[in-house]
Amino acid sequence: MISTYLLYRTYAADLPKTLSRISAQSDVSNAAKYYQANIGSVKTVDDFLNNSRLFTYAMTAYGLSDMAYAKAFMKKVLTSDLTDSQSFVNKLTDPRFADFAKAFQFSTDGTLATQPTVAQNATEENDTIGLYTQQQTNKGSAAVTEATYYQAAIGNVTSVDQLMSNSRLLNFAMTAFGLGSSNVTSATIKAVLTSDLSDPNSVANTLSTSNPNFKLLASAFNFAADGSVNGTAQSSSNVVTAISQYFNATGTNAAPAVATYKTQYYQTALSGVTSVDDLLSNPIMYDVALTAFGLNPTTESQTLIRQVLTSDLSDPNSVANQQKNTAYQKLAAAFSFNTDGSVQNGAAQTTTQVNTLINLYKSNYNAAQNTSDAAATKAYQDAIAASTTVKGLLNSTAYNYILSAYGIDPLTTSQYTITKILQSDASDPNSFANQSHNPAYIAMAAAFNFDSNGNAKTAEVAQTDANLKSTVKLYMTQAGTTTAALDQAETDSNYYATTIANITNVDDLLKDPKLVTFMTSAYGLKDANLSTSDLRQILTSDPLDPKSYINKPENAKYRPLAVAFNFGTDGKTLNVPPGQAQDRSQMVSTMDGYVEQTMESQAGDQSDGVRLALYFQKKATGITSAYQILADKALLQFTQTALGLSSMMSAADIDTQAKMITNKLNLTDLQDPTKLNKLIAQFSALYDATNSTASSSPILQILQGNSNSNGIITIDPITV
Repeated sequence: MISTYLLYRTYAADLPKTLSRISAQSDVSNAAKYYQANIGSVKTVDDFLNNSRLFTYAMTAYGLSDMAYAKAFMKKVLTSDLTDSQSFVNKLTDPRFADFAKAFQFSTDGTLATQPTVAQNATEENDTIGLYTQQQTNKGSAAVTEATYYQAAIGNVTSVDQLMSNSRLLNFAMTAFGLGSSNVTSATIKAVLTSDLSDPNSVANTLSTSNPNFKLLASAFNFAADGSVNGTAQSSSNVVTAISQYFNATGTNAAPAVATYKTQYYQTALSGVTSVDDLLSNPIMYDVALTAFGLNPTTESQTLIRQVLTSDLSDPNSVANQQKNTAYQKLAAAFSFNTDGSVQNGAAQTTTQVNTLINLYKSNYNAAQNTSDAAATKAYQDAIAASTTVKGLLNSTAYNYILSAYGIDPLTTSQYTITKILQSDASDPNSFANQSHNPAYIAMAAAFNFDSNGNAKTAEVAQTDANLKSTVKLYMTQAGTTTAALDQAETDSNYYATTIANITNVDDLLKDPKLVTFMTSAYGLKDANLSTSDLRQILTSDPLDPKSYINKPENAKYRPLAVAFNFGTDGKTLNVPPGQAQDRSQMVSTMDGYVEQTMESQAGDQSDGVRLALYFQKKATGITSAYQILADKALLQFTQTALGLSSMMSAADIDTQAKMITNKLNLTDLQDPTKLNKLIAQFSALYDATNSTASSSPILQILQGNSNSNGIITIDPITV
């Protein structure tokens, strides 16, 4: 009769092919197809328990088929809170029940656990913030370009018709005076510009009753009633005012490019300042001067500033010296104005004073803007965290921030269009965003996670929480035992857990050598010499497709790595499916477990010893404590036989039993295939001897060569 070990080897010698052969058996294949097709329809624990085909399949997969009758017991298992150490399942000593509970997504009330939904993941949120910052910079550069053009071209305008025909100049003026969004005709604007402001019934004065900006626009130009120019279209002071107001209107007042423009203008215009009033009446110069000293030009009283600038700093009772804020004294010291407002020695500032002021402005100009941007970003982040629908997001404070980030003008783009963009599937070439061929629309659609109904979707992740924890645990078990090694493993694990959360596609993962080393080490592939192309092929294989790369028997060793990640065949991360009893990796693990259990069952029909050997081989690498063996009847039976321990040891104290096992077995040896194989060979020989199934086994004869005179086999600790 064939020995247990030789029969075991017929299964284990090429385990992937054995499992592939068994999975192809019609009954096994049909059961898998049914499970895969129907597990998604399960909505409650009762649905699951009442479908005997699904329930029995899963119970078999986790080695619990003998408990399939105990549905009330298993319901308590499935509805246990896995995070509570005192929950029902966590108090059970047999780890198979906890493994079973972890394989499903049931909540404590028996319904499906709610998966968190996110309008954006962390990477998408950070990218949007980065785009917003960049757009602010770009807007500043664009504003300077328009201001420079306006400054150069407005002096050449000789009639209102010439201004009206130059859309660039007209749009600049309309924006500067707060009329960029006004829905008025060109004829109306022309009538405003040629209005007689002394006539209360003029178009400008009439419209100003509802919007005073029309009157401000008219007063900024010098057009006669017939459209001709009285002198110049705008005075130099009105040009400067228009430019300053344009920067304010476009929100670019503190952009780097605008700051540079202002300092250059300041230095050029300074020679024209002959009195303090020249400075106060020039909005750009006034802005630069006050900002340099940390004063807000929009809130400060010009009357006070005039008194400060004309203060005699040698007089302790002067206005500047009477101010508690020393910024006023520093401002006064930066200029050379007499107490009557005239300039000293023909210049408002010395070269030193100019240089000092400009340097201070460069240091301080963006402080207020940074504060404003930070507040806007915080409001955006809060809105994203709270948004579960597109409608909610568009009604939040994040709306203008988002449009600004993607360079979309809220004045020309309706909320209906934005809704269609956000509900677009970025991966669908026929979606609204992709069909628009507008890069901004496409980028926005890809940056948010809403379905076609406008509801936030579950997060797209490279790994589910369960698989992340499993990967880290596998890595930690392979770390050394020294304090330094354990500390390094902890550091590596923290980096991995933090970084993997921001991975959105397989290529980003493979670009990070630390992540690659971590995951290949965790799954025993560090020395497999896998190229980036190999890893990409593994990670993008569909584990549910029998024809995929990892499902070929020769590639079975890569399957655990692939199943631990959540990439689609295109390399992009997948959503965690909402409203399902199992995610993809849980389903695959269950189906794999069923095939393995079927193999063990079929082997057990030939020899129960082979079944025990195959089961121990499967579990061995995860055994780190003798208590794990004691908690599993099959592992314990194998271990007692392999180590020559009596089954009567179970009557002893649990700690004593654990000590009896570790006295004869070095648990770290279970990670070594050679030592594990020796242990299985020893088990097989002793099992055959005990059960008298293969007394002539050559392995047994070898072991019996070490027997003492009374025929008792001496079992030494397995430490090769």
